[in-house]
Amino acid sequence: MNVTLTRRHALMGALAVAAAGTATACGSSSSAGNTDAKTINLLTSSDPKIVNNVKRVLGPEFTRRTGITVKIEQAGPAWTEVDTRLQADLTAGHRPDVALVGINSVRTYADSKLAQPMDTLMAQAKFDASQYSSSLLNVGRFDDRTMGLPYSVSTLVLYLNVEVLRKAGLNPDRAPATFSEMRTYATKIVSSKAARYGVAWAYSTDSNWALQAMLDSAGGSMMDPAEKHVTVNQRPMVRLLQYWRDLVRDGTSTVTTSADLTAAFLRGDLGMMLQSSSQSTAVAAGASFPIRIDVLPVPDGGRRRTPPGGGAAVIFARDEKVQRSAWKVVQELIGPAGQTQLVKTSGYTSVNQRALTDPRYLGNLLRKEPLRAAGVAEIKTLVPWYQFPGAHAVEAQKQLQNAVVAAMSGTEPVQRALDDAAQSISGLLVR
Repeated sequence: MNVTLTRRHALMGALAVAAAGTATACGSSSSAGNTDAKTINLLTSSDPKIVNNVKRVLGPEFTRRTGITVKIEQAGPAWTEVDTRLQADLTAGHRPDVALVGINSVRTYADSKLAQPMDTLMAQAKFDASQYSSSLLNVGRFDDRTMGLPYSVSTLVLYLNVEVLRKAGLNPDRAPATFSEMRTYATKIVSSKAARYGVAWAYSTDSNWALQAMLDSAGGSMMDPAEKHVTVNQRPMVRLLQYWRDLVRDGTSTVTTSADLTAAFLRGDLGMMLQSSSQSTAVAAGASFPIRIDVLPVPDGGRRRTPPGGGAAVIFARDEKVQRSAWKVVQELIGPAGQTQLVKTSGYTSVNQRALTDPRYLGNLLRKEPLRAAGVAEIKTLVPWYQFPGAHAVEAQKQLQNAVVAAMSGTEPVQRALDDAAQSISGLLVR
């Protein structure tokens, strides 16, 4: 736990130093960073689904068309490892011109004044916003400025084992739409012995992404709108975790990590799982039984609100000419051709709506691969993936995750676990 906190301190410290350097440079005749608009330095995750597609899209053909050469640097495969690499680079005085970071990290770089607003660049380039849903464009907006644009997007969806549902006497063509219906399905799966567990989700997702997906739809929040009070111990979260605690207590669900969740589903031990849509291709390939994927059931009385997981493009370059070249790089990645390349080789959902409808790109995708339809359907209900403010955001998320595990496993009563988490998080958050 102390390691996580120390790493976050170091990151925020590095960002503060870099931001201070920016302010100093702006007051001098020269500025630090790249000034060669024909060469763009891009930092990305080393996850093959990401980096291999970035290399293909920004390769020799892109250079021939634009005159821009993109030098690609790689961090580790996890989005948190991109943050760690940025920390090291900024501390050493090296900043990328563009970086693909976790969508929830965009706020961190916006708050530190390192991320550069894209709105002027978008206006100068006559950016066609009609190719993107307004909900998607809003994901990277802070203080009415576009600070990041999603590149690789996944959402939390419901995976169903068709054979298990049939054995339980359930209709696999009608997925549960609400949490009450999901409980009914899960109970029948277990009582009929069609599978060991009825339904489960992973508590170990980055920054409690899966938890937030359910909480947002339940009408809850991590903090109040003014970000003065932590709200993780209020009724929506309490009801949500009590729901899962009851399922675990009854033997209908289990407390599990993301990797174990998918493995259990593929073994046939789990009838339904709440998992990232980006795993659809891999799960379909690994399953020895037919599967179905549907949109996430909504907590009773709630409405669908979908925080996206995945990565976003952020521009760090300060030189205006370099920024214009960096914007061309971003446009290529989120454009129809760039998104077609990404989607065809991964389980991610296209952020570009034109690509989804134009037969030259992905126009026939949903007909050929109907398992992707749920992820596409959830794009219109996107909301920002929330990150706590301040230097201790990662530790705050860890405190919440610990409370979730304690509540679901029965180590502590749900309300007490969340009260303790709210108190701990309140003590950590300083803006």
